[in-house]
Amino acid sequence: MEITQSIRSPIVLLPNVEAITDTASPVDVPAEIQTVSSLTNLLDRSMNAMNRSLGHLLKCPSIIAKPLEGTAAETTAQHLIAEFVEQIHSKRDRAQMWAVQVRQCCAVMTHSQKTGPLDESQRQPLNDEQSRILRALQEHLEEQKPREIAEALDATINSSNDFFEKLLELIDLIKNGYLAGYEHIIAAYSDFFSDFNSEITAMMKDWIEGANDGKEVKLNVGALRNALDRLIAKYSLPNSAAILFPKPPETGATKEEAENWLKALGLPASCLKQNPAPNGPWCVVIDTGPLTTMKSSLPSGGGTVTWDTAKFNAWQTGFNAQEERMKNMLQSFTQKYSNANSYHDNFNKTLSAHLNQFADMLRAMLNF
Repeated sequence: MEITQSIRSPIVLLPNVEAITDTASPVDVPAEIQTVSSLTNLLDRSMNAMNRSLGHLLKCPSIIAKPLEGTAAETTAQHLIAEFVEQIHSKRDRAQMWAVQVRQCCAVMTHSQKTGPLDESQRQPLNDEQSRILRALQEHLEEQKPREIAEALDATINSSNDFFEKLLELIDLIKNGYLAGYEHIIAAYSDFFSDFNSEITAMMKDWIEGANDGKEVKLNVGALRNALDRLIAKYSLPNSAAILFPKPPETGATKEEAENWLKALGLPASCLKQNPAPNGPWCVVIDTGPLTTMKSSLPSGGGTVTWDTAKFNAWQTGFNAQEERMKNMLQSFTQKYSNANSYHDNFNKTLSAHLNQFADMLRAMLNF
């Protein structure tokens, strides 16, 4: 965008979520807006818009992971997953609006400090307040600091960037480097679990048949094994559907970054991969171990086998235990997303309080 005789400053209406991007910039304001009254009015409007946006963000229904254990039908589990994903999308849109409003407020405060009638005796307290805010934010971030972004948080806080740039980078890191990471993980594992339900669970009624007046059970081993093979292949590298972190089509992560996410997700070491092997960047993939265990529990060969009910029940118990492992993993991921969401909200509330205090100080200095 070409800028002529203008100063970048924010709009004050909440943006249309469809038009929002993380790099959205404030609209242009004529350069002649230089009076103290105009600056304070602009500051007030931008802060009011930011506070409204935060309220809108926090009004989003609490995202709570509902238990999947014991759900008898795959449709029930799918309904719970769909509801959870819908909540995630709603929260993501509101977080996007909040990030844009904070960016605009930072632009206004930067502009007010540069163009307002402030002398050195007034600027120094503002600089001191910025340092105090950074220390307070650092203390806040240290509480239950996520393993997934711990090093990035430290690097951002301790960087040489401008005060407001640091704040915007922290918002972006927590929103896009942490919370959005779990958004993708939920989406990827939900697709995996949905495919398992539709391609395996829903088909079992066609592959199992009673025989000999209920004393025996026929199982179509060949069809079940083929379905498991297809599912394992679909959710294995090099297919992008297998990747939990980083979100495709990102090229990958360092080994240390991938290990941090692997440990945070509670996945086995076998889920840490290089893509492409053996010298590509690192990633974390879906644990298809339960499917492999299901497959190994089947007798060799194809076609149909006939078991007495005791043998079939023993096999089915083991099979269902692996399905329960997948449900528990999805439940664990949704709980971790809920924790990330709480960390995100608490940081934004804390940041908003500090920005309001800073705006009050700046307003008082401008009116002095």
